[in-house]
Amino acid sequence: MNYWLQLKTVMLWEYHRFFKIKNELIGIVIMLVFFVIGFFGSSYAFKASQDKSPIHVAEGVDGELIELLSENFDVTILDDREQETFIAELPERKSGSLLTQEGATFEVHSWRNSGRIKELQSYLDEYRSGLAMREIDLPKESLQYVLKPATVKEVYYFTAGSRERRIMAIFFSGMMVMAVFISFAYQFTAITGEKQLRITEQIVSAIRPQVWMDGKILGITLTGFSSILIYTIISILGGIIYFQITGSPLSSVLAYLHLPSILLFLSFTVVGVLLWNSVLAAIASIITDPNNSVKSSLMILPSLFVGASFLLLLNPDNHVAVFLSWFPLFSASAMPMRFVVTDVAWWELMGSFIFLALAFYFIRKLAARIFHVSILINGNEPTWKDVFRMLKESK
Repeated sequence: MNYWLQLKTVMLWEYHRFFKIKNELIGIVIMLVFFVIGFFGSSYAFKASQDKSPIHVAEGVDGELIELLSENFDVTILDDREQETFIAELPERKSGSLLTQEGATFEVHSWRNSGRIKELQSYLDEYRSGLAMREIDLPKESLQYVLKPATVKEVYYFTAGSRERRIMAIFFSGMMVMAVFISFAYQFTAITGEKQLRITEQIVSAIRPQVWMDGKILGITLTGFSSILIYTIISILGGIIYFQITGSPLSSVLAYLHLPSILLFLSFTVVGVLLWNSVLAAIASIITDPNNSVKSSLMILPSLFVGASFLLLLNPDNHVAVFLSWFPLFSASAMPMRFVVTDVAWWELMGSFIFLALAFYFIRKLAARIFHVSILINGNEPTWKDVFRMLKESK
């Protein structure tokens, strides 16, 4: 049996071993339930936030201010006796607000601070500004003229990628992290589980370690992308339903569908996931017991590297940003980020992608060698020093 036929056999076996459409559908149903709860819950909360908040105002407050507050508050005017009763009962009632005024000084009685109190402060500031303008006889037009910003004509010779392209780059970076996390869980289950059951030696006696490792990397990567694809389709359908409900035009979705950018982002994402799965497969090969191994914490590495790539949105042209867009562990997300915010030459895109693909090629070979020598180590979990020593001896 040649390499490619063996690779296909292992890859499909790993894929069908972990990807179960029934489990995916159950996960989708659970996700949809939470989505519906969150959608209607947020809609209810948003609707409630649009209602006028009740506020009690002392009868001595200026009528102009009361009229201003009535635009966004449900105002109730209290006389002196009602004010005393309101303040006395406030600690027990634990709700409501009372505004009093003595000249230019205001006093607010409330159970606790809230966003509505800050909103009230803005109206008081507006009222105070209008009062001060009348006191110094300053027309409103004169104040607007003084506060008018400078007129600046902006001429740019490079226009960064649109907001939609940036969102697409962030989307593919998030998709890569999700695919790696899903794959990493399966890597631990597959590789460490087989080592604990002592069946790895039997398998490797019938098939080369490189074929076995390549098949696992490809099969588990395919599993991760299959799960992501299903959730992506559900998200797209949910977005279409959202546009139908809100009445937004579906044509706005087309702004995100820029085919060259999608092909670029997808290419870097796929190879980036393969690279990280090779790295994580090498780590999983060393681990004897995933429940007690400190190496399990290395699973957060992909999210750290992808997170660092978001810094490129701030300054994509400095030396650090250029380095990150070329270094394979960063470039899968960093180069697409640079592409949407600055001018990137075609040879930079090609060179970064070639480096990324070469890194995957050599790391998968290193992962297979680590997997091969780790089988020979019995007892305690080997350290990195033990692994590198055996790698040198196995040459």
